[in-house]
Amino acid sequence: MRDGEATAMPTARRAPPPPPPWELLHLVAPFLDAASLAAAYCVSTSWNAAFGADYLWARLCVQHYPAALGLLRLRHLTDTDDQRQCSFSSLSHRRLFALFRSASTGCRALPAPRLALADVAFAVDISAAGGESILSFAVAADKTAQVKNAAGLFLFGVDLSDRNAAIGPGEWRVRWTAVRTSIREAPAAVLMMDAKVPAARAAGAIGFGGRGEAGVSARLPVPGCGGGRLEAEVVVELAGEEKLVEKVRLGVMCECRYVSADEGLRYLQHFLL
Repeated sequence: MRDGEATAMPTARRAPPPPPPWELLHLVAPFLDAASLAAAYCVSTSWNAAFGADYLWARLCVQHYPAALGLLRLRHLTDTDDQRQCSFSSLSHRRLFALFRSASTGCRALPAPRLALADVAFAVDISAAGGESILSFAVAADKTAQVKNAAGLFLFGVDLSDRNAAIGPGEWRVRWTAVRTSIREAPAAVLMMDAKVPAARAAGAIGFGGRGEAGVSARLPVPGCGGGRLEAEVVVELAGEEKLVEKVRLGVMCECRYVSADEGLRYLQHFLL
């Protein structure tokens, strides 16, 4: 060792603190919430036994999912051939709580639609009762102007004031078809509406100021997973005694409210994908 050099003294390592007494775990456990109790349950074998006690999770089931406790007395047949029976009585309260917790958190958000507005076009035909065409147009869904204050809804407006098309008197018919236009796949289409607008409704469309609107709605076809409450709606904004078409609004409704764009696309993908 050279002169002037200090000798390095080894530092003593502190011993890890001893685990809490077994009795302390049982005193703390009743004050923990579900997340803390589940985390403590995974620490070690002794903690697993302390924080996995059935009475702790039974208390949480009573607080959050009291109806779930009825499953512990429910019996049902699982195999009709040999009449074997099983029950939920063997299910622990911890597993029962986890089952209902996953159910309540797993259904909050629906997956994003696989179909985009850029892949969809709308084709609309408006014709007189005799079949002669009054107005026809096709427009890309993402190019239509969403109606003011309706951002995020499956509700679109198409300006047709430059067409100089007039509805005129009498009954008329609306046919709306949604078409998949993606270049990556073959075209597909679904008929959204083919409905008549009664002459009486059209006759009373023009009100004070020489403007008004007439609309029609129809139940949408039901996809395999349901959705029978959805309706397609077409509203035609009119002007003057000749009932010149100024704008056509296209939307999908459920129980008198417009659905979101994602809801509408999720519906269309059943038929277009």
